Amino acid sequence: MTRASGIVGLRNTSALFARVSRNSERVIVPINDCALTGNTTLPAFYCVHDVTGGALADFVALALHLETSVRFYGVQLPPKKMQDVTFGGSIESIAEYYVDALSKFQQDGSLFVGGFCAGAIVALEIAQKMRAKGRDVRLLVAFDAVPENTSADLRPWNPTYLMGLARNLPGWFVHGGLKKQKDSHSLLRRFANNAISLGKVVMGRKPSEKMRGGFAIDSLMNLSRYPPDQRSFINRFYEACFAYFPKPYPDDIVLYEAKITPLLHLPQLASRWRGIAPRSQSVGISGTHLSMMREPHVGEMARDLGKRIASRFSEQPTPGFLPELN
Repeated sequence: MTRASGIVGLRNTSALFARVSRNSERVIVPINDCALTGNTTLPAFYCVHDVTGGALADFVALALHLETSVRFYGVQLPPKKMQDVTFGGSIESIAEYYVDALSKFQQDGSLFVGGFCAGAIVALEIAQKMRAKGRDVRLLVAFDAVPENTSADLRPWNPTYLMGLARNLPGWFVHGGLKKQKDSHSLLRRFANNAISLGKVVMGRKPSEKMRGGFAIDSLMNLSRYPPDQRSFINRFYEACFAYFPKPYPDDIVLYEAKITPLLHLPQLASRWRGIAPRSQSVGISGTHLSMMREPHVGEMARDLGKRIASRFSEQPTPGFLPELN
């Protein structure tokens, strides 16, 4: 078994952190064999962790599909920083820490940066800061996420919005509802949670916003399986996402968007990204927010991403974005 295939057994971030020292400060983690060899003739893609802080589990399938053509690295929260109760208070500070690590890891050459879920927000800020340093960020990739403080085109009571919900209904029952539910009670609970989310949106609140202020990620995921330090970080990071106001981004962004959205909420990711980056492009991927990163759906995304990275890697550096000299 290769070292890259050996990490396929990781199923969640708890397993990742259990396999490394709590004092580890490692940020950049190789995910496939290409990354392990350090072959600089191949493009390097750096993908930021989700809200949990771990880098490996979400990206393994995609990284293995890109084997032989793209060096795939995960950007993870170092276990030692997990113990720092002040870390993660803002997207800017998280991105600055990762930019420093990334600049040391790859001191010159073009960069491809991405992020899954909340990691896409950090990836955007990383790209902004890298460009400000004169680094050549060839492509920014967002996997089914967008910064919160952007304007959506449609409100929940708009007829077009309601039509979108209706079109999503059959797919949700197949991919996100009945297919994975053991009984009707669990399905009803999921339906109730989605209904509550829609009600909050109609009232002008975010789906995860508490009625008395603040944001509650525990309404979206079960935090009990994570250690206390990680739970604390998750909550800080999640609140930081809602406090972040993105600046306009002038370069290329590719959004990979799950075709099956939440039952009673349309994320409108593509239109919101265009408000930040007019040159952004959206690619629909079969599956839900989680299943699009796994088999059998991840293959179509890998083929598209691989072609985009290869095309941009062969281009000449953009004028004004020369490698930073150290």
